[in-house]
Parts: sequence; structure tokens; C-alpha cells
Amino acid sequence: MNWFEQLFSRRRLYNDLSEEIQAHLEEKIEELVASGMPRKEATAAARREFGNVTLIEEDGRALWRWPSIENFLMDIRYALRMLRKNPSFTAVAVLTLALGIGANASIFGLVDSAFLRGLPFREPDRLVHIWTIEADGDLHTPTPTQYQAVREDSKSF
Repeated sequence: MNWFEQLFSRRRLYNDLSEEIQAHLEEKIEELVASGMPRKEATAAARREFGNVTLIEEDGRALWRWPSIENFLMDIRYALRMLRKNPSFTAVAVLTLALGIGANASIFGLVDSAFLRGLPFREPDRLVHIWTIEADGDLHTPTPTQYQAVREDSKSF
């Protein structure tokens, strides 16, 4: 049996384990009864010797587990049950996810086109930014009229 089949046949495996442990316990009880011990005392003695049956079952199940996959599938099942139970919350959650994914895609598209890809100019390394310097020394982007004046008066550009 491969791991995928084991993942989806857990209940059968766990039931088989429980039945096998119970069979061993019953076998020990019958052995003690056959040696002359009363059934009630034999049951108590077998349980003492055998140990905590539930703990042994849990330890056996832990050996077969794929914790990350099983926990993920249990979380998905729980989430689907909760979403089915409250449709208004489900609608809000789906709308929030849709808006978040849409906003993320559009922002990534903008960042990709503006920063990650080259500028759509023939020689982008020759682009310049014009600043105006005020009397107090502050740098500012020129207003459209100042830009037009620089464009008309400048021989460098």
C-alpha cells in the first residue's frame, strides 16, 4: 500500500490496530484464565501487564501518520464546515480574498512594468530629471509653465 492509499484509509488501519490490540489482550486473559485465575482477576492482571490500551493505540497510530498532510487536510475540512455553517461570513471572506488578490495582481503589474522591466524608451540611460531651486535652496519639480520655459530657452536638450 503506498502512502497516498494509507492517507485515505486511516480509519480502516486504525480499526485494524484496535482489533489486534484487543485480540492480544483477550489472548492474555484467556491464558491467565486457563492457568486457573478467575476471569475478573485475569482481566485486571492482563490490563496491568499490557498497559494503557488507549496510549498504545495512539503510539501505534503516530507511527503511521503523515502529520503535515493530515493536519492540512483536517484544517481544510474544518474550514469548509465552518464556511458552510455561516454563509454571510463566507461571502465576506470570498469578497475580501477576491479584492486582495485583484489589488495584489494590479500592484504587481504596475511594479513590474515600472521597475522590473526596462523603460519603453530607446535610450533610457540618457533620460534626465529637471529640478528648480527655490531661493531658500529647496528642490522642486518645475511647474508646467516653468518646464515649457526651460524647454524653449535651453539649447542642451
